[in-house]
Amino acid sequence: MTGSRSVLLLAALVGVSFFAHSTVALQQNDADEAIKKFLSSQKSDGEDTDSQGSTVADLNGDGKPEIVLVWTLLGPTYWRNTLTVFSKSAGGYNPVASFQLTGEANLSSVKDGLITLDQKVYAKNDPVCCPTIKKKAKYRWAGKKISEVTK
Repeated sequence: MTGSRSVLLLAALVGVSFFAHSTVALQQNDADEAIKKFLSSQKSDGEDTDSQGSTVADLNGDGKPEIVLVWTLLGPTYWRNTLTVFSKSAGGYNPVASFQLTGEANLSSVKDGLITLDQKVYAKNDPVCCPTIKKKAKYRWAGKKISEVTK
């Protein structure tokens, strides 16, 4: 009897693990599709886009995941980075807030609602191509606004 309980318990744990993994995989698939669609919509004949990192996380503690995306718009002689947050509605994930970033930016982490980026910003005499000052910047999303956390 004890052996059969162990087998049932093991089967239940495997089932729960599979379900949890499947849910995360579905969220990531939804996120990947939303990001692909969004980046495609930002392109034009002379411009392209590129992701600098993304993740799925609950930013506001409501139990629903958001997408955090750092992306670059690449023009013929310029580029600019943007931080965008997507929220899920009945129709899927949609961008709800964006923040124009200075210099280079890559997504580092998202924890406790804080979005941390590795950035390089411009020193006084840096050329447009090449910011040199490294910094960790933190941002918080609140509804339709993303703001930098300075403390």
